[in-house]
Amino acid sequence: MEMNMKNLNRTLLKLALASMFSAGVAGQALAATASFKTYDSNGDGKISLAEFQEQGGQAQVFRDGDTNHDNSLSPDELVKADSSGDRIKAGKYVDDAWITTKVKTMLLKNEGMKGLGVDVETHKGTVQLAGWVNNATQVAEAEKIARSVKGVTEVKNTLQIKN
Repeated sequence: MEMNMKNLNRTLLKLALASMFSAGVAGQALAATASFKTYDSNGDGKISLAEFQEQGGQAQVFRDGDTNHDNSLSPDELVKADSSGDRIKAGKYVDDAWITTKVKTMLLKNEGMKGLGVDVETHKGTVQLAGWVNNATQVAEAEKIARSVKGVTEVKNTLQIKN
Protein backbone atom coordinates (compact mmCIF):
# COMPACT_ATOMS: atom_id res chain seq x y z
CA MET A 1 0.00 0.00 0.00
CA GLU A 2 2.83 2.39 0.91
CA MET A 3 4.57 1.71 -2.46
CA ASN A 4 1.36 2.45 -4.38
CA MET A 5 0.97 5.73 -2.48
CA LYS A 6 4.52 6.80 -3.41
CA ASN A 7 3.87 5.98 -7.07
CA LEU A 8 0.59 7.87 -6.95
CA ASN A 9 2.30 10.92 -5.41
CA ARG A 10 5.01 10.85 -8.09
CA THR A 11 2.41 10.54 -10.82
CA LEU A 12 0.39 13.45 -9.41
CA LEU A 13 3.53 15.57 -9.15
CA LYS A 14 4.43 14.81 -12.77
CA LEU A 15 0.91 15.68 -13.91
CA ALA A 16 0.97 18.95 -11.96
CA LEU A 17 4.33 19.94 -13.44
CA ALA A 18 3.22 19.00 -16.95
CA SER A 19 0.06 21.05 -16.48
CA MET A 20 2.00 24.12 -15.31
CA PHE A 21 4.47 23.78 -18.18
CA SER A 22 1.76 23.48 -20.82
CA ALA A 23 -0.10 26.46 -19.35
CA GLY A 24 3.10 28.52 -19.60
CA VAL A 25 3.68 27.46 -23.19
CA ALA A 26 0.07 28.20 -24.08
CA GLY A 27 0.38 31.65 -22.47
CA GLN A 28 3.51 32.38 -24.49
CA ALA A 29 1.81 31.23 -27.67
CA LEU A 30 -1.15 33.52 -27.01
CA ALA A 31 1.18 36.44 -26.33
CA ALA A 32 3.14 35.72 -29.53
CA THR A 33 -0.10 35.59 -31.53
CA ALA A 34 -1.25 38.93 -30.13
CA SER A 35 2.16 40.44 -30.83
CA PHE A 36 2.13 39.10 -34.40
CA LYS A 37 -1.27 40.65 -35.07
CA THR A 38 0.03 43.99 -33.79
CA TYR A 39 2.92 43.93 -36.26
CA ASP A 40 0.89 42.51 -39.18
CA SER A 41 -1.01 45.73 -39.80
CA ASN A 42 -2.29 44.74 -43.27
CA GLY A 43 -3.45 41.29 -42.07
CA ASP A 44 -1.70 39.32 -44.83
CA GLY A 45 -0.25 36.77 -42.40
CA LYS A 46 3.33 37.98 -42.67
CA ILE A 47 5.26 40.97 -41.40
CA SER A 48 7.19 43.17 -43.82
CA LEU A 49 10.21 45.24 -42.83
CA ALA A 50 8.06 48.39 -43.10
CA GLU A 51 5.42 46.92 -40.74
CA PHE A 52 8.15 45.84 -38.33
CA GLN A 53 9.74 49.29 -38.30
CA GLU A 54 6.34 51.01 -37.86
CA GLN A 55 6.16 49.24 -34.48
CA GLY A 56 9.66 50.44 -33.52
CA GLY A 57 11.57 47.39 -34.75
CA GLN A 58 15.13 47.70 -36.04
CA ALA A 59 16.16 46.51 -39.51
CA GLN A 60 19.03 44.38 -38.11
CA VAL A 61 16.64 42.61 -35.73
CA PHE A 62 14.25 41.97 -38.67
CA ARG A 63 17.08 40.47 -40.76
CA ASP A 64 18.18 38.30 -37.82
CA GLY A 65 14.66 36.91 -37.51
CA ASP A 66 14.08 36.38 -41.26
CA THR A 67 15.73 32.95 -41.32
CA ASN A 68 14.31 31.91 -44.72
CA HIS A 69 15.32 35.26 -46.29
CA ASP A 70 11.94 35.95 -47.90
CA ASN A 71 11.89 39.56 -46.61
CA SER A 72 8.99 38.85 -44.29
CA LEU A 73 8.52 37.38 -40.84
CA SER A 74 6.29 34.44 -39.96
CA PRO A 75 5.05 34.07 -36.36
CA ASP A 76 8.03 31.79 -35.57
CA GLU A 77 10.46 34.22 -37.16
CA LEU A 78 8.96 37.08 -35.13
CA VAL A 79 9.81 35.16 -31.96
CA LYS A 80 13.40 34.81 -33.23
CA ALA A 81 13.51 38.51 -34.10
CA ASP A 82 12.23 39.43 -30.62
CA SER A 83 14.94 37.25 -29.08
CA SER A 84 17.56 38.93 -31.23
CA GLY A 85 16.29 42.35 -30.15
CA ASP A 86 16.47 41.30 -26.51
CA ARG A 87 20.07 40.15 -26.98
CA ILE A 88 20.99 43.44 -28.65
CA LYS A 89 19.42 45.43 -25.80
CA ALA A 90 21.20 43.29 -23.22
CA GLY A 91 24.46 43.71 -25.10
CA LYS A 92 24.15 47.48 -25.03
CA TYR A 93 23.59 47.39 -21.27
CA VAL A 94 26.60 45.13 -20.79
CA ASP A 95 28.69 47.44 -23.00
CA ASP A 96 27.76 50.46 -20.85
CA ALA A 97 28.54 48.56 -17.65
CA TRP A 98 31.86 47.42 -19.10
CA ILE A 99 32.76 50.99 -20.14
CA THR A 100 31.93 52.32 -16.66
CA THR A 101 34.03 49.62 -14.99
CA LYS A 102 36.95 50.17 -17.36
CA VAL A 103 36.96 53.97 -16.86
CA LYS A 104 36.76 53.62 -13.07
CA THR A 105 39.59 51.07 -13.07
CA MET A 106 41.81 53.27 -15.21
CA LEU A 107 41.11 56.28 -12.97
CA LEU A 108 42.06 54.26 -9.88
CA LYS A 109 45.28 53.04 -11.52
CA ASN A 110 46.33 56.56 -12.50
CA GLU A 111 48.70 57.99 -9.84
CA GLY A 112 47.38 61.53 -10.27
CA MET A 113 43.75 60.45 -9.89
CA LYS A 114 43.96 57.94 -7.00
CA GLY A 115 41.75 58.64 -4.04
CA LEU A 116 39.61 61.24 -5.80
CA GLY A 117 35.84 61.10 -5.72
CA VAL A 118 35.12 60.83 -9.44
CA ASP A 119 31.73 59.32 -10.22
CA VAL A 120 31.38 57.58 -13.57
CA GLU A 121 28.13 56.67 -15.31
CA THR A 122 27.61 55.47 -18.88
CA HIS A 123 24.50 55.53 -21.06
CA LYS A 124 24.60 54.40 -24.69
CA GLY A 125 28.34 54.96 -24.86
CA THR A 126 28.22 58.46 -23.34
CA VAL A 127 30.34 58.70 -20.19
CA GLN A 128 29.35 61.20 -17.50
CA LEU A 129 32.15 62.26 -15.14
CA ALA A 130 31.11 64.04 -11.95
CA GLY A 131 32.60 64.86 -8.57
CA TRP A 132 35.47 66.84 -7.12
CA VAL A 133 39.16 66.98 -8.07
CA ASN A 134 42.09 69.11 -6.90
CA ASN A 135 43.00 70.98 -10.09
CA ALA A 136 42.34 71.57 -13.80
CA THR A 137 45.00 69.03 -14.79
CA GLN A 138 42.98 66.29 -13.07
CA VAL A 139 39.80 67.41 -14.85
CA ALA A 140 41.57 67.08 -18.20
CA GLU A 141 43.27 63.80 -17.25
CA ALA A 142 39.98 62.18 -16.20
CA GLU A 143 38.40 63.17 -19.50
CA LYS A 144 41.42 61.90 -21.45
CA ILE A 145 41.22 58.56 -19.64
CA ALA A 146 37.48 58.23 -20.33
CA ARG A 147 37.92 59.05 -24.04
CA SER A 148 40.63 56.38 -24.36
CA VAL A 149 38.24 53.54 -23.51
CA LYS A 150 36.91 51.56 -26.47
CA GLY A 151 33.18 52.07 -26.99
CA VAL A 152 33.05 55.60 -25.54
CA THR A 153 31.23 57.86 -28.01
CA GLU A 154 31.10 61.03 -25.91
CA VAL A 155 32.32 62.34 -22.56
CA LYS A 156 30.32 64.79 -20.46
CA ASN A 157 32.73 66.18 -17.92
CA THR A 158 31.14 68.04 -15.00
CA LEU A 159 34.06 67.58 -12.60
CA GLN A 160 34.50 70.47 -10.18
CA ILE A 161 37.74 71.79 -8.70
CA LYS A 162 37.89 71.91 -4.90
CA ASN A 163 38.54 75.36 -3.42
